[in-house]
Amino acid sequence: MKARLLSWKELAPEVRHFEFDLPDREELHFTPGQFVSVLQAINGKEITRAYSIASPRDGNRFALCLNRVQEGLVSNYLFRLQPGDEVEMHEPLGYFTLRHAGRRAVFIATGTGIAPFRSMLLDHLPKLRPQVTLLFGVRYEYGLLYRGELEELAGAYPSFRFVPTVTRPETSWTGRTGRVQQHLDEVLALHTPDEIFNVDVYICGLKEMVDDVRRELKQRGFDRKQIIYEKYD
Repeated sequence: MKARLLSWKELAPEVRHFEFDLPDREELHFTPGQFVSVLQAINGKEITRAYSIASPRDGNRFALCLNRVQEGLVSNYLFRLQPGDEVEMHEPLGYFTLRHAGRRAVFIATGTGIAPFRSMLLDHLPKLRPQVTLLFGVRYEYGLLYRGELEELAGAYPSFRFVPTVTRPETSWTGRTGRVQQHLDEVLALHTPDEIFNVDVYICGLKEMVDDVRRELKQRGFDRKQIIYEKYD
């Protein structure tokens, strides 16, 4: 499919939010949490990179959130785009989607791993009102992408709780500190052994974090079907 860039804005140093539409379509069909793959021809070779959709379902419009990788072929290409430019993308794919709308969910994200969760929250909260806690970890406070929006959602929907944590805080930061792994007890809040069976945990971020959290959850007794994840290098 051919997507047209409408606008972009900087969320943090080297991180941008891109708004696209599909000029030849009235609607983009996808499930929140899925990704699209951007195609770029370089030296006669087709290169693709997958990026999670960062927006709710909205006709033929959608958003991506990504950071510029210094030697990245496709991310640098996207960062050079100007409004009106068009790019080739594959249809949305992926299984990192909300599995059980009626069950309590814990979302765990680091960095741009927040993108699929933004899509899920903006799409599902107004309709399903699931009990969701989002644990979002970054190095620096400015890396809390979509922070204002997430705080507004937490204020608007009692069923949603936003838990940010920073590993390299400035002296002005008064919130939680440390890696997301250090705050699992708080966000899981399991008071009885049986409660473990009523929570699904969704994890998205760098491979090391995802693997660490998965290992910790399994040690706590979570079944592998309750742990839904997507990781990137």
